[in-house]
Amino acid sequence: MSLAEGVQASVRYKAYASGTIASNAQAVSASDLVATGGQTLRRVSSSLKLAKDTYAANEIRTDRQLQDFRHGVKRATGSISGELSCATYFDFIEAACRGTKAAAITLGPSALTSLSADNTTSKFTAGGGDPVALGLRTGMIFRLTGMSDADNNTKNFLITGFSGGSNRTISVYPAPDTMTADTSFSLVTTGKSIYVPSSSFVNRKYGIEIYNSDIDISRLFTECRVGGFSLKLPATGIGTIEVPFMGRDMEVASGGSAPFFTAPTAETTTGLIAAVNGLLRVGGTVVGVVTGIDINLNLNPSSDGVVGQNFVPEIFLGLANVSGQVTAFFEDSTLVNDFKNETEVSILAYLTASSAVNAQAMSIYLPRVKFGDADVATQGESGQAITMPFQALKAAGTTAGDDATTIRIHDTEAV
Repeated sequence: MSLAEGVQASVRYKAYASGTIASNAQAVSASDLVATGGQTLRRVSSSLKLAKDTYAANEIRTDRQLQDFRHGVKRATGSISGELSCATYFDFIEAACRGTKAAAITLGPSALTSLSADNTTSKFTAGGGDPVALGLRTGMIFRLTGMSDADNNTKNFLITGFSGGSNRTISVYPAPDTMTADTSFSLVTTGKSIYVPSSSFVNRKYGIEIYNSDIDISRLFTECRVGGFSLKLPATGIGTIEVPFMGRDMEVASGGSAPFFTAPTAETTTGLIAAVNGLLRVGGTVVGVVTGIDINLNLNPSSDGVVGQNFVPEIFLGLANVSGQVTAFFEDSTLVNDFKNETEVSILAYLTASSAVNAQAMSIYLPRVKFGDADVATQGESGQAITMPFQALKAAGTTAGDDATTIRIHDTEAV
């Protein structure tokens, strides 16, 4: 008999047509999830399992032995961990934000009249319209075509802010080539973006299958809600992501019933994200001494049992609590004073999969952040490090290009 190998296991997932959970009935996978479709997921590991409450008898017995042990309410718990790549985990990031991803925006001369560029100030200037009213936001990534200066075409530009009348001055990274006003161009925010909204929250649930092909056994975790995500972005290394889940049950199948998903879409082929190729801005200033940044969104999912059924009636999601930590070499008093003075800053991380000008890329924008500590460890003979945990807060949404949100993520390859 074969023994299961990790390399032979695949993870597949699919969203249910409805994100609603019926409190007194479980979904039927064959009809509510449906075996066709699905997506194969790249991963490093999974800790998904079926967990049950258990309880033992407390009788005091003369034979001094335990008489009974019972199973109670069940639920699926655990997480999936992987290396960060564009598009791969965007469905789960969208689910954690509980919003709806925004489609790409296309703007041309009819919307902006013209577009000029200045390398020294790292800005584009529109001749008309209002870029913010037309949908552009800080943290979005756009590409241009049709510009008279070819070096400004098909290149990623990260929006870092807006200024001027009608928000027509668009600050970007990297700096564009200087050029006079061009009246023939197309500006496209390639991919999708998502942020945590203030209302109209969307409930989503997924079926997640782990199929061990070498022993032909499928475990399908049903009605799973995303509980958030954790991103770890080292200065030199591949970025990682961990997505926690909480679900209602697990179905086991083998033989002709396995796997459940009959023809899932193949894994994404996007490149792995490395923070060393990108950019980090804290408080509007590029920071070149950061040695790592962690960003966590925790929805604190919960599921309490009820009398009369052995599955939970709902998986409740709490507020979107975004926190994290920045570590950097101790260079000056700026970050220390940000903590000491309780200064609110923004954090904008731009992450790419290569050094190409049109690299697959992600951006993460936290418009309002407070540091909770500024710990400088005085030790050793080499560079001294400062560790700064932070709490992200909901922005007022009154700054041009900022939504009233805690976090915005843009992914150039998301569909």
